[in-house]
Amino acid sequence: MWRFVQVSDPHLASNRDGTWNNRFLCSMMPEVIDCLRKDLRELQPEFIIVSGDLCSRPDRDAVYEARSILDTLGVPYYPCGGNHDFHGKDSRAWFLDAYRDRLPAQDTVYTFAWKGLRFCVLDPWWRWPDGSLMPVSPDHTDMDNGLEGLAWGIPPEQFSWLESVLRSCPNEPVLVVSHYPAVRIPDRLRTDWLQDGGCLDNGDLLVDLLAKHENALGIISGHVHLHFIEQVKSVWQITTGALPEYPVEYRVFEVHRDRIETYAKALSDPQFANRSLIPGRDLTRGTEIDRHAVIPFRW
Repeated sequence: MWRFVQVSDPHLASNRDGTWNNRFLCSMMPEVIDCLRKDLRELQPEFIIVSGDLCSRPDRDAVYEARSILDTLGVPYYPCGGNHDFHGKDSRAWFLDAYRDRLPAQDTVYTFAWKGLRFCVLDPWWRWPDGSLMPVSPDHTDMDNGLEGLAWGIPPEQFSWLESVLRSCPNEPVLVVSHYPAVRIPDRLRTDWLQDGGCLDNGDLLVDLLAKHENALGIISGHVHLHFIEQVKSVWQITTGALPEYPVEYRVFEVHRDRIETYAKALSDPQFANRSLIPGRDLTRGTEIDRHAVIPFRW
């Protein structure tokens, strides 16, 4: 058995606090990172998937500051861009320059394999009012105040690329990484106060593509600031909450010969979760089926 870790939506390089589904506390992230670093030393994962919104501010300095903070974790990591990372026309250039030593190729769409398990990292684009998909936001909205009216999808060339990778490695189990989940937050977690960041508006096409390939296991995502796990057809959607917001957790994946076991894991210091929680809003930690799953290989 070996393990890797998913950290999602750390929103580094920001002191801005606010409220999303709970108190969203970027100002506590230096302390959170210190605790996470200590916890990872004990857990000893082989690498980290950082599934988007690495930083909050849409400027070059924030990208490099976030990179420097992630470097202090002392574990190899693979970054994936989110809506806060890929917002404007220069965003991807900053990302590629900052993370050049962490990327297996100089591209925001890439694949890598680790001990027989393959990962395909996608870069969904913004849906513009005319229905087209573009790499930049249509109006450079201040996303800290809400995501209403914004949408994202996978462009056709990324579907073609993903299918070619799946066909080229039929004997390798594959996990796809996308900041945005392919399926909506399930009804069991919906309530009046829930802020729903949304999902890929062509996520059904991603699920259909993966379901056609026996080596495709599922999708690792973040974005919606809560934990949920859903199985659609044969495809697992594994979604992890935001690190600066309750339950202030990350996700562990333990890879066995015939399966992957995944579970949400709290930091060793519970003060961060306690600081973030708004009483009555602990639903963001998910139910038991959203916190732990066993994903068998499909052959």
